[in-house]
Amino acid sequence: MSRSESSFGTAPSYSTRTTLSLALLTIAASLLHGALGAVDYPASWSAGVAYMLLSGLMLVYGILLLIRYAEAHDAMSDPLPRTPMYATRHERMNHLAGLALHLLASGVALAWAVTRHAPLAHAAAIAVSLYAAWLVQRSRPRG
Repeated sequence: MSRSESSFGTAPSYSTRTTLSLALLTIAASLLHGALGAVDYPASWSAGVAYMLLSGLMLVYGILLLIRYAEAHDAMSDPLPRTPMYATRHERMNHLAGLALHLLASGVALAWAVTRHAPLAHAAAIAVSLYAAWLVQRSRPRG
């Protein structure tokens, strides 16, 4: 295997601007969905709580992505040759979890928008989550 075929020295997959955008957008989306869950709480206790819990999971996902982005940038300044970061099953599962969280949040927001409970706010939440899902899909691991 020649040096050009080796994956040593390549930038970590989490070091892209897409990852940073996705992390910040996920955090913003989680706060929006959480606020809407609080607004929906009086209409349906269980659905409002579930929506807020989903937004909490999205917040954790966004913060973990932000940490991975910072970690990847730190690894890029390491003077020693670096090995590929997260070239594991974990990276693929992280992609699937992010996609599932954003699509599920979009579905819940759509259900609330259809019932005419703050439809414009829920439409905005749907748009943010679908854009974030597109970013997740765009940043999925190759191979």
